[in-house]
Amino acid sequence: MKFNFCSLLVFFAFLNLSAQGNRFIYEYQFKIDSTKTDSLKKEFVNLDIFPEKSYFYGQAKFASDSIANNSIIKQRKINPNEISYSTNMEDWNVSYLVEKPYPVTKTTWFTKIEETNLIIEENPILKWNILPETQKIENYNCQKATLSFGGRIWEAWFSKDLPFPDGPYKFHGLPGLIVKLQDKTKSHQFLLKGNRKLTANDHSWNYIWDLEKEAKHEFNGVKVTPTQYKKLYLSYKNDPAKDIKLDLADPHTTMTVTTEGGAKLTDKAEIIKYFEQSMAEKFKTNNNQLELNLYKK
Repeated sequence: MKFNFCSLLVFFAFLNLSAQGNRFIYEYQFKIDSTKTDSLKKEFVNLDIFPEKSYFYGQAKFASDSIANNSIIKQRKINPNEISYSTNMEDWNVSYLVEKPYPVTKTTWFTKIEETNLIIEENPILKWNILPETQKIENYNCQKATLSFGGRIWEAWFSKDLPFPDGPYKFHGLPGLIVKLQDKTKSHQFLLKGNRKLTANDHSWNYIWDLEKEAKHEFNGVKVTPTQYKKLYLSYKNDPAKDIKLDLADPHTTMTVTTEGGAKLTDKAEIIKYFEQSMAEKFKTNNNQLELNLYKK
C-alpha cells in the first residue's frame, strides 16, 4: 500500500494549531562499530516541529555549541587572536542538523567537516510501503511501514494520533509521526520518549545560528551535493587535521586545547598530533554510519 502525497495536506492544517511549535524527544541508540557488539551508544535527539519547517538535532551537541559559542564571543571581545576551548569527543555523536520545510520537497542537511560548515540540499523520494500490522508503542496506536534508504532497510512505526508527517533524521512522508524506527540490523534505533509544546522562551536551532554568526562574524556555509560531500569526507579522512594546521599556521594565533583526559595542550605540534591521532582512532571505530552509502567508497 503506497501513501498518496496529497493526503499529507490534511495534516498540515494541524501544524497551525501550535504556532510556537512542538518538541518531540527521541532516544537514539546506535552501534558505532559494526565489528563490536558492545559498541552501542545512546543519545537523546530533538525533533522541533513548527508550522513551516522542522529541525532535527542532538541535545548534547546543541548544549555544547551554546556554551562554546558564548565562550568564543566573550574571548573575541578581549583578544580576537587567542582562543581557548575544551573538547570531549565522547560527549555526543549527533553533530549535524536536518531541516525540513513543509510540505517536504527537499531536506537541508547542515553538517561540518572539521572547520568547514557544509550545506547539503537533497530531494529525497522516500517510497514507503505501509503494512496492515499495528501495535501500541509508548501508549500510541501505531502502524508499520518499511523503506529502503541510505544503504539500509528500515522498519518504522507511525501514529495517526500524532498528526505530523515527519520523523527523526531525514525520514518523513507517513500519515502520522514516526514513533519508532530501526534498520534491519538494529544498528540504529529511534524511539519517541516524550513531547511538549514549545514556548517563546524555548531555544531551537535558530538560537545556535545567531550565536555562531556573532562568534564567527558570519556563518560560512558551503553548498555541496551528496556526491561532493562524500568526496570531501573521504579526503578529510586521509588528513583529519588539515584545518587545524591552517589555523595554527598564523604566527599570531595561539590555541589551548583541553583533552578528554584533562591535559592542556598549547604547543602547536602537540595540538596537531593530538587531533591526528584522536581522529584516526575515531575513524577506525566509527564505521557504522546511518547512511552507509555516504561514507564508503
